[in-house]
Amino acid sequence: MSALLLVNLDKIPRDKVGFGSTVTLKDEEGKTIVYQLVMPEDAKVESGLISTASPIGRALLNKEEGDDVVVRAPNGDREFEIVKLITIHDA
Repeated sequence: MSALLLVNLDKIPRDKVGFGSTVTLKDEEGKTIVYQLVMPEDAKVESGLISTASPIGRALLNKEEGDDVVVRAPNGDREFEIVKLITIHDA
């Protein structure tokens, strides 16, 4: 059974980052990175699938397009700008 069937879509925001969102980020050097927020068991960072429980996933939750995000990581903080957001409702 798909994990999506177990998710209450009414609890996922329509205009903010949440489970299932695809987020396009720009880093400090202007590089673009695309991530999709998934359940921890589905995470594959090399494929752009990040867990909602990961440091970057937690930093992105409830943010909006245009927001700046600081990700606290063991190897230092990283800053990103959310340049595009597609929520699970838009997909």
